[in-house]
Amino acid sequence: MRNIRHVVCLSVIALLVPVGLAAQQELTPLDVVTMKSVGGVYPSPDGTMIAFTRTEPRTPDDAPGSARSTLHMLDESFTEHALASGVGGVSWSPDGASITFLERREGDAGRQLYALPVGGGEATRVFVAERSIRQYRWRPDGGAVAFTATDPPPPERAAARELGFRQRVMDEDWNPIALYIWTADGDATRRVEVPGSVLGLEWSPDGSRLALALAPRSLIDDIYMFKRIHVLDVNTGSVEKLVDNPGKLGQFTWSPDSRSIAYISAADPRDAHAGMLYVADARTGEVTSLTPGFEGMVHSMEWLEPNQLRLRISRGVESRVSDFDLRNRSWDDLPASDMAFGSVHSSGTTVAAVVSGPAHPSEVYTLTGGSWVRRTNSNPWLDDVRLSRQEVYRFEARDGLEIEGILLYPLDFQEGQRYPLVIVVHGGPESHYNNGWMTGYSGWGQLLSRNGYFAWFPNYRSSTGRGVEFAKADHGDLMGGEFEDHIDAIGHFAERGWVDSDRVGVGGGSYGGYAAAWAATRQSDHFAAAVSFVPITHVATTWLTTDIPWEYYYVHYEEKWPHEQWEYMEERSPLTYAPDCRTPLLLLGGASDTRVHPSQPFMLYRAVKTSTDTPVRYVRYPGEGHGNRTNVYRYDYALRALRWFDHYLKPGDHRSDALPPLDLDYGEWGQER
Repeated sequence: MRNIRHVVCLSVIALLVPVGLAAQQELTPLDVVTMKSVGGVYPSPDGTMIAFTRTEPRTPDDAPGSARSTLHMLDESFTEHALASGVGGVSWSPDGASITFLERREGDAGRQLYALPVGGGEATRVFVAERSIRQYRWRPDGGAVAFTATDPPPPERAAARELGFRQRVMDEDWNPIALYIWTADGDATRRVEVPGSVLGLEWSPDGSRLALALAPRSLIDDIYMFKRIHVLDVNTGSVEKLVDNPGKLGQFTWSPDSRSIAYISAADPRDAHAGMLYVADARTGEVTSLTPGFEGMVHSMEWLEPNQLRLRISRGVESRVSDFDLRNRSWDDLPASDMAFGSVHSSGTTVAAVVSGPAHPSEVYTLTGGSWVRRTNSNPWLDDVRLSRQEVYRFEARDGLEIEGILLYPLDFQEGQRYPLVIVVHGGPESHYNNGWMTGYSGWGQLLSRNGYFAWFPNYRSSTGRGVEFAKADHGDLMGGEFEDHIDAIGHFAERGWVDSDRVGVGGGSYGGYAAAWAATRQSDHFAAAVSFVPITHVATTWLTTDIPWEYYYVHYEEKWPHEQWEYMEERSPLTYAPDCRTPLLLLGGASDTRVHPSQPFMLYRAVKTSTDTPVRYVRYPGEGHGNRTNVYRYDYALRALRWFDHYLKPGDHRSDALPPLDLDYGEWGQER
């Protein structure tokens, strides 16, 4: 038997309910797609109040559409107050007198900056911007705002579009993102010329300089791969490149003394994610690597003092907030248990965070007396829902490498009984699972458990969160060792007596959809059902039709173009093995996907349909891109995926069963809870 090591993170909640209480209700797909969650948290400069945003999906009573963002406040007694709806870009004025945000109101030429006084009164526009504001930052003294806005198309092109000529020219038809500075003294706005598009900006604490993330173009590929940190002298207008970071760039921020800039970056051009920490001298550009060899990743940071940073990090599935000493490179973790941190901000004596956990989606927490205390309850009805047991789980793969992930047990699990298993594969693969809330329209965790499944969320090799080397494990070996980790997981759980290896399903989106398509074709013997969402199915043509070709070139394909490795790409494409598909396959995707072209699932659908008798279905969502935003399509996807697994993972061999009915039962949609 392979080495076993697992950590229990959430007990079976049902066992904690005193005998005699009324039976708790179970989570439904409608619950999941209408569930609210906290998006961002913003403590006031003195830490006495906390603004936060809440993501509120549209309900069946609304017209179809994407979720809304609402603004709320926690006062000094942590009483919640609703402030506004449909806003973004939340911040505080430096004096703490107002909450500021971006909103478009009647008569506005795009999103404008508004300020809502915390002492009472209506929100007022801070200044008039000629075009919609994308990002903004207050100068620390409150006397100016730096902001960005997208330039309009050239006059000739704009005039043509007014006449109905709305064609697009690939890679050429884009508009720069420009930098502006508004000053309160004189209510004046000026454009600042910089070499490229501005994709991030931060004032130095002394207000004399702006650190800028500049890319040559505003195209998504440049945003991913070619952002570099520059420094603008606000008085002279001179701009100098400070850091030629190698590849992806994350957050950057000034030290309190304005002498240094800390930033999060990829370690090299082939590094899959910006996750290593660096600091650059703001005058000389000299760079110091602070986390070489770190077997984790840094997500975000804030300065506490000139030699100390507070970091939000992952070490595998574990999410932590840690104070990092720059002098001796030491970590001091803040206490945490069963918590996945989405963001962390400190002001005064207040430390506020967005946190999800095994029993709830993201909420506001504060650090009080050395412990994290939950301050919001966005879904009070969830307190009465019976949830399944969730664990951090680790096992040893065939080559001895430890693989970890999150395991959810069947809701009414009984030792000695075998259950079906669904492996939920994350995308990227530059991503990973933390030990938080594992249930969404495309994740299904508690929904699968409710239906009697084990749900396994693996951080397979090539995931982030375990250092650069681990994240590069797929380079030159797509669906190689990383996929063997999934097969080894099946064998491990079957060996424990938990899982029926003849009733295993797999699902995921994007790169996870690629894994599901590979499972259904090249590895069909191991899987009795597959759900593949926005999947790569033919590697070369995915690359040739995506909006991130340079990211593909550097990060995943060894700096070789498709024509230089066509045979390898054919070998690692599910489409090549379509005639071998014996796994009932549900393919889904958006009709407007620019990341993975809609032709990808369509090609595999046609190939399996015409070369086999295996059940296959392709669902295309109009107007959706690389993931569903519209409430009705999220609900449809969740229902279809769950029904597919239920249909084909019943006891016995059902691989040849007829397709489930074309139409779904939407009866729950529109019914009040």
